[in-house]
Amino acid sequence: MKSRELKWLLQALAFGAIGLPLLIWIAGRVLLGPYANGGPLALWFDFLGELFRGSFAAWIVLLAPCVLLGLARVAWRSTRRRA
Repeated sequence: MKSRELKWLLQALAFGAIGLPLLIWIAGRVLLGPYANGGPLALWFDFLGELFRGSFAAWIVLLAPCVLLGLARVAWRSTRRRA
């Protein structure tokens, strides 16, 4: 794996681990009101706990940016080959 690809993958994982739970907390706060267990840090610790328990939903949140990045790369390569 190239270092540039590894950097993109690590950034996508970091966004899935930190950015998406924060965005989920913000959206929940706006649409549903305060989070029952506390603030964004409480949600993040709950998210980590769910990851370690093997929650399918938590793993989707973590890996979704990596999957979307991979799909974007496939789409980009397929359009470049046709042109």
